[in-house]
Amino acid sequence: MGNPRVTIPSHPLGNFIMKTCSPWIIAGVLLGLPLDATAQELLPLDRPIGEVIDHYIDAKLQQAKVKPAPPAADATVVRRLYLDLIGRIPTAVEARQFAGQPLDRGKLIESLVSSPGFARHNANEFDVLLRNRNTDATSLQPYLLEAFQANRPWDAMFRDLLGVSEPAKPGAPAKARADDFVLKRLKDGDALTRDVSSIFFGLNITCAQCHRHPEIKGLTQDYFFGMKAFFGYSYEFQGRLLERQYVKVADFKAKTGETRKVSMMFLSGTRGEVSDLPERELVAAIAEETKLIQEKAKEYAKAKELPPAPKHSARKRLAEIALDEANREMFARSIVNRLWFRFYGYGLVMRVDQMHAENGPSHPELLNWLARDLITHKYDLKRLITGLVGSRAYARSSEWRGTPPAKDLFAFAPTRPLTPAQWGMSYHIANQPDVFKPDDPAEVRLKKLADVERGGGTFPFVEQPFDDFQVGIDEPLKLSNDENILKAMGSKLIPVLRKLPDARRQIDEATWAVLSRPATPEEHKLFGEYLDQRKDRPDEGLRQVIWALFNSPEFRFNH
Repeated sequence: MGNPRVTIPSHPLGNFIMKTCSPWIIAGVLLGLPLDATAQELLPLDRPIGEVIDHYIDAKLQQAKVKPAPPAADATVVRRLYLDLIGRIPTAVEARQFAGQPLDRGKLIESLVSSPGFARHNANEFDVLLRNRNTDATSLQPYLLEAFQANRPWDAMFRDLLGVSEPAKPGAPAKARADDFVLKRLKDGDALTRDVSSIFFGLNITCAQCHRHPEIKGLTQDYFFGMKAFFGYSYEFQGRLLERQYVKVADFKAKTGETRKVSMMFLSGTRGEVSDLPERELVAAIAEETKLIQEKAKEYAKAKELPPAPKHSARKRLAEIALDEANREMFARSIVNRLWFRFYGYGLVMRVDQMHAENGPSHPELLNWLARDLITHKYDLKRLITGLVGSRAYARSSEWRGTPPAKDLFAFAPTRPLTPAQWGMSYHIANQPDVFKPDDPAEVRLKKLADVERGGGTFPFVEQPFDDFQVGIDEPLKLSNDENILKAMGSKLIPVLRKLPDARRQIDEATWAVLSRPATPEEHKLFGEYLDQRKDRPDEGLRQVIWALFNSPEFRFNH
């Protein structure tokens, strides 16, 4: 993601804000040094995912003669896991449960993955993934929530999104719809082709739309238009995604000037079926089918009857080709790399949509093992995610003294900007530390947390991080000058703090609430002196302390 650069406006507690930023952030841009991996037999399938990750990561570190960062503090790992698995920081009560005792990371991971927040957070994350920065793409969050609650396999979700699973019955609720992924993109077939290739197969083929891809040998316009042809039979009927039996796919003009015939072709070169009707018969068949569709449209209000489905579905054929034994590794490797990027801050292949022979992975055996494991376990994303956060490499410190090593060594944990949803939910959680009491029944506690989590994501000025993301100046300025935000910040936290007997307890409670850890001696001194200067205006003093905590990079980033 690149090094986040945050400009903090002038503030009495500005030194604290800057000091909470890890040293490697200030050091500058990290170097990406290419290293060749040693080819070897893949580890057996019966090995735990976390163990396999550490085996391959450690081997590369030893080859590069780099000693990795030490394990992160338990409080840091707890916060990291909460943010990564359920999309929010822990409440002060939750964070304190892990203080003063060794952290059982496996038990915590299991607890978070089995909680309702896991499905909600993944629905948010995958909704962003499936939009692919496409402003015309619609939200699929309701479908994704249902899918993750049911732990639906990734290959089944792929079929759902292409609209080739069992069709929804007429009148089915909108939230059950997944094929809006295709339906809402039909007006721009080029964008649909780009998004499908990029999201599901890790290959952005936009460059091949007009000419041979400049970096990938052999990736010509035939591939772009071949992928696009799988969607050429699709059309919208009464708000539903359907397919025609007959279509005359337009030829394309190659860069050489020649006109080339288009046929359905997957990224591997595998071709789909193409109608071989003579031109005259094809034109007549298209006209007849169009007339039938128009008649069904006129009668739909009364009959609720859809036009007949084609004998051969082009989109279904795409799914079959993509998931067959010859091509499924491409499908698996793409989602593995996307999730690795999400949890480790840097892909095994960078960029994540440029997975091709001329841009190999930093750890090829690891990527191959993880893809094979995902296929073997029937595309179980919950299992994959649980394994990815279970390694030693995941739990390393984000601090690095001196010149940092190459990102693709994964020698330390890079700090990652929070997404708007993470920021919003964490803000709401931190702003009301008494959201539940320790003696609340489990069902009451879950309901309260769900209500708070659903209230997140209401801060549009917090940008969605992507590759090489830099936090802009607008965000801290908004947090510093927006009267409504300043009024709301701490509004529910200050009354809790005012009930505490002294400034030391107030500082500790505020730090637990916002940063999920106890205050340091330096923070006690800095905040204590500041609150002492504001004895005549205690609420203002507490509000400024809370402001400083919320504006610190330690809150804005996942360390």
